Amino acid sequence: MIGTLMERSTFYGLLAAICFAAGWKVNGWRLGEGIAQEQVQAVKVVRVIEQITQAVADEEGRKGHDELEDLRRAADRAGVIAAGLRVEASRLATQLATCNAETAGERQARAEAAAVFADVLGEMESEGRAMAEAASSARSAGLACERVYDGVSAAIRKLAR
Repeated sequence: MIGTLMERSTFYGLLAAICFAAGWKVNGWRLGEGIAQEQVQAVKVVRVIEQITQAVADEEGRKGHDELEDLRRAADRAGVIAAGLRVEASRLATQLATCNAETAGERQARAEAAAVFADVLGEMESEGRAMAEAASSARSAGLACERVYDGVSAAIRKLAR
């Protein structure tokens, strides 16, 4: 009788241990499944943030491209105006060189000085235009970058709510 009781208690003990181990395993699977679901949700959130970020960047890139095109058109208009001013300066320099000159040497000196003046004026204008174009491009790129950052920050704050 004690032997059978011993066998039964051993059997029940082993059965309880097997049930406990099975329960432990099932809970582990549930925990693993919960972690996997949280990871899937986190990936979805990251993808949404990436899509919003890309949309903001694309929009601001388009705006920046449009601004640069406007700047190029303005630079082209300024170039046409500058060319007209160079022609006018050259004409005035020639007029200055020939007006009220008493000797041929004086006319020649005035003509050379006027030509140098017109060249320096033209070079100054073209260098100034190049510097203004570079500064405008850098400004436009910086403003586009700021807008992208602000747009992405706002989208992330909106998602965080």
